[in-house]
Amino acid sequence: MTDFTTAARPYAHAVYDTAAESDSLDSWGDALTNLAGVVSDAQLSKLLESPDLGKAEKGELIIKVLGDKLTDKQQNLVKLMAENSRLKLLPDVLEQFEVARAKAENKIEAEVISAFELTAEQISELVNTLKNKLGSDVTVTTSIDASLIGGVVIKAGDTIIDASMKSQLDSLALSLGR
Repeated sequence: MTDFTTAARPYAHAVYDTAAESDSLDSWGDALTNLAGVVSDAQLSKLLESPDLGKAEKGELIIKVLGDKLTDKQQNLVKLMAENSRLKLLPDVLEQFEVARAKAENKIEAEVISAFELTAEQISELVNTLKNKLGSDVTVTTSIDASLIGGVVIKAGDTIIDASMKSQLDSLALSLGR
């Protein structure tokens, strides 16, 4: 999560509530994905940071880039965020929107970082353990970080489980006063 998470959360919750009420979660998810992509583009990002463009012009620029891919309400979100100089928060709004959506659907995404590639059996066992621990359906993405030496680090929502050898060695070094 970035430093902008706190500022993005109210927008994300408002968008989620609007989308849930109108049964348009997929449409809003797609729109936020497109918006996050636009503001993350290097060239557009420079334009959006330029003092030569006014707030309203920045919002209109994004709306023009996406053309008819945005509904009136989605365009209003862009205009509101532009007026409040919050356009750079759109990737964080998307992230928080997806968190709220997953929570409502009783789903959670977990990132598993391991020192070595995990077998399908190990991943399945992790998914079952996390499902029981968190009480939600779990989707796992895996990555490898050889610096962990052994073990895994699991990030699932606000929960972080560090069962890596690196962490254990660091704790041992700390307890020995190094």
